[in-house]
Amino acid sequence: MEMELLGIPSVVLTTRPFVSQAHAMSRMRGDPDYGLAVIEHPIVTLTHEELLERARTAAPQVIQHLVDR
Repeated sequence: MEMELLGIPSVVLTTRPFVSQAHAMSRMRGDPDYGLAVIEHPIVTLTHEELLERARTAAPQVIQHLVDR
């Protein structure tokens, strides 16, 4: 969200267990409709290929949120 304050469109990437916290933070920051790209949890133990698959899941969400803004 800090990037948005600088005029740079952005989206928050989060995993499913943290969606409610991400929504709470965006409400607290005054933008309850801030874009979220949601991927499956966890990510820390994934292989390179598994991370690429998560990125493939997130990319269309990111694009859609940026276009909608």
